[in-house]
Amino acid sequence: MREAIDRPTYLPKALGIALQVLAGLYMVAIIAGIVVYKAAFIQMVTHDPFFTAYGVVVSGYIVSRFAFSLFYRSSGDHGLEPHVAVIMPAFNEEDAIGRSLRSLLDLDYPEAKLELVAVDDGSTDGTLAEMRRVAEQADGRVRVIDLGTNQGKRAAMAAGIRATDAEIIAFVDSDSVLEPDAMHRLMQGFHDPKVGAVCGHADVLNVRDSLLTRMQAVRYFVAFKVVKAAESVFKAVTCCSGCFSAYRREAILPHLEWWEHQTFLGKPSTFGDDRSLTNCVLRDWRIVYESQAVSHTAVPEGFSQFLRQQTRWKRSWTRESLIVGTFIWRKHPLAALSTYVGIILPLLAPVAAVRALLWHPLIDGAGWPVVYLAGVYALAVVYGLYFALRRRQFDTLWVAGILFVFFYLAFLLWQTYYAILTSRSSAWGTRPSTAGTEGAVA
Repeated sequence: MREAIDRPTYLPKALGIALQVLAGLYMVAIIAGIVVYKAAFIQMVTHDPFFTAYGVVVSGYIVSRFAFSLFYRSSGDHGLEPHVAVIMPAFNEEDAIGRSLRSLLDLDYPEAKLELVAVDDGSTDGTLAEMRRVAEQADGRVRVIDLGTNQGKRAAMAAGIRATDAEIIAFVDSDSVLEPDAMHRLMQGFHDPKVGAVCGHADVLNVRDSLLTRMQAVRYFVAFKVVKAAESVFKAVTCCSGCFSAYRREAILPHLEWWEHQTFLGKPSTFGDDRSLTNCVLRDWRIVYESQAVSHTAVPEGFSQFLRQQTRWKRSWTRESLIVGTFIWRKHPLAALSTYVGIILPLLAPVAAVRALLWHPLIDGAGWPVVYLAGVYALAVVYGLYFALRRRQFDTLWVAGILFVFFYLAFLLWQTYYAILTSRSSAWGTRPSTAGTEGAVA
C-alpha cells in the first residue's frame, strides 16, 4: 500500500535552499509586478472599466490568498484522541477499496477508539467481496454494510453515520490512502470546542501516471496549502474535501435528513456531498484545515473522465454557492468578502477571456492580447514556483503547474456556464450509477 504513494525526492540541502531562495524571489517579483501593473492599469478605467475592474479584483484576490495563507498555522498536538468512526462509502471500486481500507488499519490511533465502517452502494463489480475479504483479515475491526442497491453516495454515508455513535465522524474516499499519523493529526483541530469540522490535506496518489495527473498534483497542493489555508485563518473553510475530513456528530445530526435528501430545482442532489455537508456545519460552527493530516487520492488519468469530474464539481459549486451566500456574511468580514468574490469571478472569467482574446483583437483591432496572456503567464509561474518553493522536489513536476493554468484557460474556464445550465443533472462519482435517475431506489 505505502509503496503506491509518491514520495518526493529532494535536492541536496544546500542546493535546495539556494533554489528555493531564487524561486521565492522570482515569485515575489512576479507578484509585485502584478500589483504595480494593476495599480497603473487603473488609469485605463475610463477606456474599459469592466476589464480594468476585473483585472484589479482578480489580482487582489489571488495575492490575498497567498498573503492570508502565510498566517496559517497547524493545530499542533493537543493529545486529543476522541472516539472516531471512519466511514468509507464505495461504488464499483474493487481495484482501490482494499488498499484504502488497509491504510485505515495501519493508522497510528488507538484501536479501541477507532471504528471502521465500509459501505457498499450496490456495486456491480467485486467491491463488496473485497470489503469482506479485508474485514475477515482484520479480526472484526472493519464493519461492512451492504446497501444492496445503488442509492447514491449520500445514502451510503448516511447509513455509515447511523451505524455508529462515535463522537467524531470521519469520511475517507474509497480511492484515498491515509498517512499513518493522519487521523491523530486531524483530531487535534477539535481542541477548539467551536470547531465543527476539520479538513485534512490531500495529495495526488497517482502522480506519475500521466501529464494530466502531474498537473493535478500541483493544483491540489496549491488549492490546499494556499486556498484552504487562507480560509482556515478565519476558521471558515468552505469545502471539506471528501478525500479526508471529519465532523462532530452533534454538528451534522440536526441536518442529516435534509442533507441526505437534498434537492435542487426538483432533482435529487446526488453529488457535491462534501461541499453540501460543509455548508450545513459552517452555518453554526467553525471549520478549519489541518495541513499535517495527509491523505493521498487517486485522480482521473484521462481527459474525458477528468472533464466529467470537473463538470460535476462545478454543478455542485453552483448549487452550494447559492446556499453559502445566504449566511457567510455572518462570518469574519474578510472571509465573507473572499467568498463572495470567489463566487463572482468564475462567472466573469469567460466574459473577460472572450473580450481579451477575441473581441478586442478582432472587433476593436487592438492587436494580440499580450496583456491578458502575460497575466495568465504570471499566474501560471506563481503556481509552479510556489509548488517548487514548498516541495523542493528533485524533478520538473512544478512545470506541470504552469501548464495547468493554460490547460484551465483552454478547457475548464468555459465549463462554468455549461455546468450552470445543466445543474439539475444527477450522477454519482466517476462511474455509471442509477442513483438520482428514473427508477432508482429512493
